[in-house]
Amino acid sequence: IIQSVINTFGASVIAGYSASVKLNNLVITSFTTLGNGISNYTAQNIGADKPLRICQGFRAGLKLVWMLCVPLMVLYFLVGRYLLYLFLDNPTGTAMQVGIQFLRILSPFYFVISAKLVSDDILRGAGLMKPFMIGTFTDLILRVVLAKVLSVPFGPLGIWCAWPIGWVISAAMSVYFYEKGPWKQAEAEEARIPARVAAQE
Repeated sequence: IIQSVINTFGASVIAGYSASVKLNNLVITSFTTLGNGISNYTAQNIGADKPLRICQGFRAGLKLVWMLCVPLMVLYFLVGRYLLYLFLDNPTGTAMQVGIQFLRILSPFYFVISAKLVSDDILRGAGLMKPFMIGTFTDLILRVVLAKVLSVPFGPLGIWCAWPIGWVISAAMSVYFYEKGPWKQAEAEEARIPARVAAQE
């Protein structure tokens, strides 16, 4: 659906978007691959009745994906132009500018979407499919609706902005669902143990 909106802006915009979205998808695929490991880790610890490890896995997962975010964001900002040449058959000025604009708008928000994906994969690994699906479909629906709405006053720029807006809102939901998980209660109980021991002494 978003592609149909982009198609109304001509061949150069289509070419720039097609090239830049491939670079973006490489990043998202990397996050998803790491997330699959976190999902398996969560399922194993749910089965072993070790919920505290899930909280540790969440923090470790965030560190891993954010370590990946920093160099990729810098790379796309500084040398995104040269990376786009890999995917542009006929790199016109307009297509190149569209691709650069897309990457520079989205790449700072890789921290946000990666946090969403880590949270989602923990929910999925724990079998909490309802909150997982809510977060996922919220992201997809928001991006489609916002792309259509924002493209009218802002053109292609409005379409690109639909991505980070959808990411921020859906990430907030996914992290909220993670924070409400049973593992957070176990973590809170663990944190209270030293205070109880001190009180008994």
